[in-house]
Amino acid sequence: MPSTVLASLRAIFLLGVALTMTALAIDSVRAAEQDDIAAIEAVIHETAERWNSQDFRTVLELWDPDQEVPFYLAEEQDDWFIGWEALRAYLTPPMPSPAVEGLREEMYDISVKLIADDLAIAAWNMHFEMKIRGRNPIGEDVRVSAVLRRKPEGWRYIHWAESPMAPLVYIDKLFQRDVDHEKFTPLIARSRAVKEAWRAEAAEKAAAE
Repeated sequence: MPSTVLASLRAIFLLGVALTMTALAIDSVRAAEQDDIAAIEAVIHETAERWNSQDFRTVLELWDPDQEVPFYLAEEQDDWFIGWEALRAYLTPPMPSPAVEGLREEMYDISVKLIADDLAIAAWNMHFEMKIRGRNPIGEDVRVSAVLRRKPEGWRYIHWAESPMAPLVYIDKLFQRDVDHEKFTPLIARSRAVKEAWRAEAAEKAAAE
């Protein structure tokens, strides 16, 4: 076999090996990214479980203690909690609030974006329910975003922000939620048919005149 043919076959073989190794490397990176995303989603769900345990102090364990200045925005508060002193006062007060008889959180529609080897941004929706002494339980849906850092013990928060909807948007959604679509949707089609009949009747009268 001529040397040029052997050289060509060798080049093709080496190219195939290189492409295979590249594909394997890409698959490995993608698998690692999916593992990180799954781990971050697990931390977010764990956050809800810790609130649901009613021992709220354990939520602080999911924060990076090496973060110099953590940021936290609670939707029911007037302003940000900036720094450890403010964050600890909110998450780990000396005594639990006697007014709060219970609360429940549920996280869903979680999206995660890895922005560095050790940093990620997450955004999701949180369903929140709470019972205040002397009042009926209330619930709402809140948008949440967070920044997390990879630590030896796992992904940990360094930033958290809750973003409620504007009042008019939220009220509009409440009105939409009260619609019985199974019963109402057929009436939309019926209304269109009636209007079409009216238009046809009007057109006939106009033509007769």
